[in-house]
Order: sequence, then structure tokens, then C-alpha cells
Amino acid sequence: MSASIKFSKQGIEKIRNQMEKELNYQIQMGASDLRKDSEKFLEIVLKKRAETGEDALRFGTEDFCEIPNIQMNIGTILDDLKIHGCIGDNSLANVIGEIKIYLTLEGIGYFKNKEGVNQVEKMGGNVNNFYGPVNNMQMQQGTINSSQTQTITTESVDFDKVAKFVEKVQKYDPLLEDEYGEQATEVREKLDEISSLVQKKENPGRIKSLLMELKNLSVGVGGSLIATGVVEGIKLLFM
Repeated sequence: MSASIKFSKQGIEKIRNQMEKELNYQIQMGASDLRKDSEKFLEIVLKKRAETGEDALRFGTEDFCEIPNIQMNIGTILDDLKIHGCIGDNSLANVIGEIKIYLTLEGIGYFKNKEGVNQVEKMGGNVNNFYGPVNNMQMQQGTINSSQTQTITTESVDFDKVAKFVEKVQKYDPLLEDEYGEQATEVREKLDEISSLVQKKENPGRIKSLLMELKNLSVGVGGSLIATGVVEGIKLLFM
């Protein structure tokens, strides 16, 4: 069972800095995409850059009305863009809705780079569409006079990776109330249940379900570095 511990401001700041370094490392190693609302935000920013020719831009929240709940989610979106290196650390949104964005080369080239990766993935495999249930299906394309062995695997998770992920998140337990508010207790309960199942090495389906619930909880938290780290960490577990 998790226990809450009170830290000094200096201790909390140290934890936040450590978490940010770990999250940046996760992003670099996992090469994960931006959130969908972050991509839409960047798309609008790049459109204005194309119109003005400027890399330092100012906006109001009304410029991003296509993004649901932009006022609530602007902090999370900016964190996501900063973590992925798409905007400078000095980019910010103030309390009256003014947004200052300082683009980086990574942000300017984000969609071109992503398109290149997607093209490589498309060229590397075949797409098969099935309409209706398919069981134990074996497909082989682009080969002549060849044989293929089919292996059927059951649902599984990497218990060790999940255990390390849970342990890393639980290190930030003292900050959960600040980051998740009333949902902090629910986050702890899910982490405790995942930890228990991982130790017993059982019920991988339930572990995956709990991880997805934890991810959904975290996606809904605005402006939280911990929540962003949880989302990215869970993505890496299923890569």
C-alpha cells in the first residue's frame, strides 16, 4: 500500500528535475509521437509561420478553437511540445490567454520527418483487410516456392519492464495530489494493483487494462509533467 510523504520545496524541485530528465530520456529512446492535440496545435503554429515568415510567434487561445478544451489543456500541450523539442523552453501561455511560441528546427520539420517515417513503415510491410472474424490466420506475400512457420502466442506483458515503470512512478508519490488532485488516490490504487499482479506474474490482460486506465486518467490531466511521463512511459511498454 502506498503512503504519502511530505517533502520540502527544495526536495520537490529536485524530484521534478529528476523526473524531467528521465522523461526526456524516454522520449529520445522511444521516439514517440506528439499527442493529437499537440500535433494540431503545432500545425496551426506552422501555418502562421508560413504566412508571416517568423519563427517567434504570438497567439491567443481563440486561435486554437479547433482543439477541445484548449484553455485547460494548453499547459500539457506546451509541455509535450517542449519535451519533443518542437518549441523552445521559453515558450509560454499566461493567465490572460496570450501564448508565445518559439519554434525550433525539430518543430519546423516535425511533420516532414513523421511523413518520412510513415512512408518507410508502409514500404516495409503489406496491408491485409479482413471483414469478419479471423482465427489463426497465416499470410505470406511476395515470395515464391517458400515455406513459413506459424507461431501462435498468448497475451503477455514484460513483467520486469512494467515493474520498473511502476517503481519509477511511485517515486513521485508525494507529488500526486498536486498533479492529479482528487484522482491521486485512484492512481495509487491502480499502481498498487499492477505492482501486486506483476510480482505474482499473473493476469497480463488485467495489467494491460489497468495501464490503459492509468494512461486515460493521465491524458486528462492538464499541465502535469508526471502525467505526461506516465503517458509516454506506457506507450513505451507497448512498443
